[in-house]
Amino acid sequence: MATDNDNSLAILFGSQTGNAEELADSTKKLANKAGLEAEVYDMDGFGAANLANHKRILIITSTWGEGEMPDNAEDLWSSVCESSPQLNGVNFSVCAIGDTSYDEFCQAGIDWDNKLLELGANRLTEIQLCDVEFEPEWQQWVDKAVPAMAALQIPLESTEAEVVEAPVVEVVAEVESSKSDTKSEWSAKNPYYTNIIQNYVLNGEGSRKETRHIVFELGDSGLDYKVGDALGVVPENPPHIVEELIQIQGWDRDQKVTTHNGERTLYEALKKDFEVHMASKKFVQSLADKIVSTGLKITLKMVSRSRSGQQWSASEQELLPPELAPSAPSDSPADKVEHLIADQKAMEDYLWTRDYVDIMREFSAKYTPEEFFELAGRVKPRLYSIASSHDAHPGLVELTVGIVRFSYHGRDRGGLCTQFMADEIGTGLQRVGVFMSPTKSFVLPKDTDTDIIMVGPGTGIAPFRAFMEQRVFDGGSGRNWLFFGDQSSKTEFYYKDTIESWLDGGHLFRFTTAWSRDQAEKIYVQHRLKEHGAEIWEWFENGAYFYICGDKTYMAQDVHRALIEIAIEYGGMSEDDATHFIEKTMMKEQKRYLRDVY
Repeated sequence: MATDNDNSLAILFGSQTGNAEELADSTKKLANKAGLEAEVYDMDGFGAANLANHKRILIITSTWGEGEMPDNAEDLWSSVCESSPQLNGVNFSVCAIGDTSYDEFCQAGIDWDNKLLELGANRLTEIQLCDVEFEPEWQQWVDKAVPAMAALQIPLESTEAEVVEAPVVEVVAEVESSKSDTKSEWSAKNPYYTNIIQNYVLNGEGSRKETRHIVFELGDSGLDYKVGDALGVVPENPPHIVEELIQIQGWDRDQKVTTHNGERTLYEALKKDFEVHMASKKFVQSLADKIVSTGLKITLKMVSRSRSGQQWSASEQELLPPELAPSAPSDSPADKVEHLIADQKAMEDYLWTRDYVDIMREFSAKYTPEEFFELAGRVKPRLYSIASSHDAHPGLVELTVGIVRFSYHGRDRGGLCTQFMADEIGTGLQRVGVFMSPTKSFVLPKDTDTDIIMVGPGTGIAPFRAFMEQRVFDGGSGRNWLFFGDQSSKTEFYYKDTIESWLDGGHLFRFTTAWSRDQAEKIYVQHRLKEHGAEIWEWFENGAYFYICGDKTYMAQDVHRALIEIAIEYGGMSEDDATHFIEKTMMKEQKRYLRDVY
């Protein structure tokens, strides 16, 4: 006698800023259309023992920090690694979201993929690695994974078996629920709207930079944080870009439209729901359908003719002198779009300096608002290292933000969120959405008597301002050594008075600076580290923690190399042993080398 089929599908997401969660919701809709009974589960609150109770599992996860699990996935991952549940009969597929500019691209998803295989689960489709523009790659994955899951014939378990397993599931849910109750109700999808009560420039007169100290009030939100956490800020598009977009397309700014955030005016939708300051690849690709070729391509062939008696003859084109050779055909809009679509590097270079206004003007392409919504990326929150201790500043959260501004193609541009905080939000006038993004890795040592070394040039000083406030508040005996630098002490000495007060009070054991433009030879923090290599090595041997925050591409790599060279010179190690000590022992095993780089 045939049994009924089990059509259930569990979709688990690991998300730091909400992208993976959104993809999980979209995957559920597609899975339900395919005849599956899909449910979305936050990894935070999903017990390891519960994995074996699902025969179909899709995992969608981002990667955080140095190849780490997002915070909502850490507990489940640790539990799975410790308990090693047997997953025979479980079918799975993984979609990993990452950023190719980071060394550990999509590492969290790769770890899940390998772990589930190790535990006996069946990989139904290959893991999908998604870059920053993750939607096309996700679509490729879901187009394979969902039909494969739907094609599985899984009989329903017997009533007896369900009765046996039910108490286990219930117990796990009960244990985890008590923890999830403590989570904040505020998130990337449901931010807390508050005011900026302070917003001032930190740079001295004559600086070419614009760095601001920005303070938000937390009001009655109940939001709490610890030093090392990040603040998520939900930006809005500059009004002038929104107005330009509406004008170019001839749209009605007051038209009622429906987006993923509900019904609102077109102007509000463009300002708050979609990132219009930077165009997407999908939009450029869509131009191929908007730019209609006339089909009247004319080829002009030039020949020379001569007469010999009664006979005429014509030369071959390649024999013509250069001045008579036909000129190369000019690029038509259709040809240009075709080239951009075919050449990924050309596409990236083109998008780097253009927004939707630029492209619409160049190609005179017209879209309905609904068409545009399908092509534009949704507004994503930005994360900023918190520059304050909540113990020291109850009810407030503070940031150190470098404002990005530049001009291109005759128009002023800038960073979406930094300009929003600097310009669009008048202190106390306009509310801005925020939420906390906790960290489990970039944290102070539990023992307040432990020494710490902090390297944070430029805006990288932000978390270390918070660290120092917390260390002063806690009152431990651990020594604090701060390395800081920027272009000039006259214009970029952020928080000078505060730092001097820490020194005077004995809270800051040592303060080492690197001002790159104050002398003929450029000096950076990695040079200062090597100058103090012997003492740094002594601190390492005594158990000190080492922290770095700031630019990932250059500064962090140079500092990392400096640490290896210190281990070679003062630790008496070989190149291989020094590398192993810094990258494995300090970073992975002892977790005394912690990075917040971007």
